[in-house]
Amino acid sequence: MAIHFSGLSNQSAINKSERTQKDDVASNATEKQSAVRSGGTLAEDTVKLSGTAQTLQSQQSKINSLPDVDMDKVEQIKSAIAAGEYKIDTQKLANNMASMDSLF
Repeated sequence: MAIHFSGLSNQSAINKSERTQKDDVASNATEKQSAVRSGGTLAEDTVKLSGTAQTLQSQQSKINSLPDVDMDKVEQIKSAIAAGEYKIDTQKLANNMASMDSLF
């Protein structure tokens, strides 16, 4: 329920929930300041990763360090094409195209 007083000030009307939220924020800030002043310490947020998460994180960093293109493979294919030795397996190509078509 909002209470409106007209002509008393330039402030807009504040409903009860907004006033409660503002009071909560102000009291939390006051509590933190008093804890620091009185020599108290504030708890710090901490995160502990599981073994699986640590493994995934290390694997992700290894993947990120790899180049986007395998240049050795590119050079092998280039030299095979230049030498006329590059063979295309048409049956495998057709099967891959058919399997891609079934996705859509």
